[in-house]
Amino acid sequence: MDFKKYDDVMEIRDYNGFIDKLGNFYKVSHKKNIAEDDSHNLWAEAYMEDKKLLKGFKFNPTASAILTLTKLDGPASMLINCFGFVYYSHDPFYHLPIIKAPDPKIANFKITSEQIDTLFEMMLVNMENTDVLMDFEEGTILDYCGVDDRKCVKCKKIK
Repeated sequence: MDFKKYDDVMEIRDYNGFIDKLGNFYKVSHKKNIAEDDSHNLWAEAYMEDKKLLKGFKFNPTASAILTLTKLDGPASMLINCFGFVYYSHDPFYHLPIIKAPDPKIANFKITSEQIDTLFEMMLVNMENTDVLMDFEEGTILDYCGVDDRKCVKCKKIK
């Protein structure tokens, strides 16, 4: 697995991956490889183990335990919500973006301006709709699937 940080958008434009809080991109899989449907979970689990992120980790004591348990459905969601990473992937058939940002109710992480900048560059070079990034920046959405743009933007709104 590749745990190298990338910042050259031309080098990473054809990849799905994670973006850390500082805007560094981590390659997980090639965006057109539909055979790797669980690649983000496998990568996240290996990354957290390699970096020993879970050693001594404690949940935010002000967060709801029930909310936390319902939101964390695998290693990828744990990396997103408990360590502040952003998920960037593509629908395997339409090759449109799928983005997941941390829910601040879980561990007080929210999408950073550096993550927004990296997403903007990636989406521009991939000719994807960047308008949705304003909603992430304002904190009004946490998830986005570009396939929904074919009918309407359907995102999980923060209540």
